[in-house]
Amino acid sequence: LLLTHRADRALTQLDELGFWSPDALRQHFPEPNPLFYENAGWGAVVRRERMQALTALSAYHLPTLPKPGTPPILVAPVRAVMARTLPRRDFLRNARMLKLGTVISIDQLVRRWVEIAYQPCDIVVEPGQFSRRGGILDIWPPASAFPVRLEFFGDEIDTLRSFNPATQRTIKNLKGVVISPAREYLPGKAEDMPWLEEGRDLNEFDLPRLHAAPASLLDYLPRKALILVDDMESLADTASEIEEQAVRFREESIREGTLAEEFPVPYLSWSEIEDRLETTGWLELGRSSSGEHLSPISTIFTPGARFGGRLKPLMDAMGDYCRVGERVVVVSRQSTRLKELWKDRESYLELKCRPDFVEGLLTEGWTLSAPDTDPTHLFTDSEIFGWDRPKP
Repeated sequence: LLLTHRADRALTQLDELGFWSPDALRQHFPEPNPLFYENAGWGAVVRRERMQALTALSAYHLPTLPKPGTPPILVAPVRAVMARTLPRRDFLRNARMLKLGTVISIDQLVRRWVEIAYQPCDIVVEPGQFSRRGGILDIWPPASAFPVRLEFFGDEIDTLRSFNPATQRTIKNLKGVVISPAREYLPGKAEDMPWLEEGRDLNEFDLPRLHAAPASLLDYLPRKALILVDDMESLADTASEIEEQAVRFREESIREGTLAEEFPVPYLSWSEIEDRLETTGWLELGRSSSGEHLSPISTIFTPGARFGGRLKPLMDAMGDYCRVGERVVVVSRQSTRLKELWKDRESYLELKCRPDFVEGLLTEGWTLSAPDTDPTHLFTDSEIFGWDRPKP
């Protein structure tokens, strides 16, 4: 799990992970759209991405579910982790693997799906929906790329397959499918709830009233998970600002009569998250903190020089590094042009190594000076064509 302080930073890191680890299972765990204490549902994309992450992690806790072939890398802003979610115990109790040959009543299955937040409809067109036509059930679990069709022979699942919702054509025959909760709350918990106004649909705003135990993404992590903190100081500052904003909004809402005074806190405080971080393995990537948690990684990376579009000084610096055997890597959208410029001059240089040119886009480069190895210099468009870094 990689924690960032802002949502846009999380998306940038998620995108760049595709460059560094193209084969890794990358998942985004986004923050809710509404403010804390704002009575509004979460967006469909937010709901789906969060449920995909929770479902992937639940496989580490349920022996009946298949483990991911490649351990997932999750990226989340701190507000996403602060937002309360369905307690892990409730999630696991209501996640079930259905297989070919499973014997179960269709009526029982349909009732169960309604209790775990699936919406009945005529035709399944988006995640979180299901439909019934005689002995055929269609359902789209949020963690699945496509909906699934179950055909019954009596009470036995006779065929199981994924299908294209637009064409209704079969994509793949399946041996089993995981049906996990469709939302981060369970409507089945709302029975006899005096606060639920008649005719109002439940949404994620009701989560803390439906599930008293505070829970977060951190509760779903397996024991051996590693938490990477982008910048602990920025995380703490951002979380404090979010809490202050939430407290003000709560007070205003209570005064206006739109929020009950006894409404539970819908998020985990920064102190609660810190306590949970202390019980697991975590590593800070940034350079902001000091003391016992100063990351050893931050001490071996330093910012690279900036050239502001001056290509001759860049080529001179690359030549200096390669003459003494220090590795140079250039990742740029103009790597072909830069490689041609380099070839024009490398013929008369005595080099111990040659630069690597890679077509790509990264936010910024660095110099890596690890013990007992020659330094590695990474140049990106930021260093090559960007402005000089302001002097302190």
